[in-house]
Amino acid sequence: MSRLDLVGVPILVQGEKLLRHIKSIDVPVKRYYIVDNSEGKDLSVEVAIDQICENHINKKYPHIEQVVVVQNNQNAGYPGSVNQIIRDNTDCAHWVITGFDWWPKPNEYKKLLARIDDLDGAFLGAGMDAMCGFVFTPALLKAVGFLDENFFPGYFEDNDYRRRIQVSSNIFPKIRVESLPLTAEHDRSSTLNSSEEFKKKNQYTFQKNYEYYLKKWGGAPNKEIYVKPFDLPVGVEYWNFDPERREELRW
Repeated sequence: MSRLDLVGVPILVQGEKLLRHIKSIDVPVKRYYIVDNSEGKDLSVEVAIDQICENHINKKYPHIEQVVVVQNNQNAGYPGSVNQIIRDNTDCAHWVITGFDWWPKPNEYKKLLARIDDLDGAFLGAGMDAMCGFVFTPALLKAVGFLDENFFPGYFEDNDYRRRIQVSSNIFPKIRVESLPLTAEHDRSSTLNSSEEFKKKNQYTFQKNYEYYLKKWGGAPNKEIYVKPFDLPVGVEYWNFDPERREELRW
């Protein structure tokens, strides 16, 4: 393939890192899709998005055909934002979704571009980090489904998705998700570390998401017991959106 169909990125805080993210793209991209979850609470996000749009109009991102920004009235969380990006862009053959605080080195995106046609899905790592981003495809979604948005606002949704892929292998033997580490800088947990308030709230939500994972799979990551979610006779894609849980865990 001569280009990536989509690079999507959710953001909540620290707009200056989003500016660095878009500048790191050095391969052709049809659409750069920003999900703004900041609710107007972080001026740096607004400033960065305005600058990105201006730069795009002035053709300062030669590799990017389109820049699209969606401003949410509430923070959708990481899993919700990923699902939103996919659903909003069904004209794409694949969706590359990364953190705003992940910046591949020059020419590293070319490794992804060279492989994109034969990937059913891929975890995009950097150094010791196993998942700085993800490549989704329609085939993967049909087999495994969307991210579980009850892991709100984030943490354990990637473990959950790995588990679902693992237990689906007998039914969908062609579905595989491989690690595709790219040499990159990653300012790990940027959102979490951006304020003491977020750190304090994460202590609560992290534990709640861990408890939800135990309920869903009967054990901690890599120690799961169940082969079906919640030990029910359902498909691996099953999860039931819980708006009350989302409000309870909202940062």
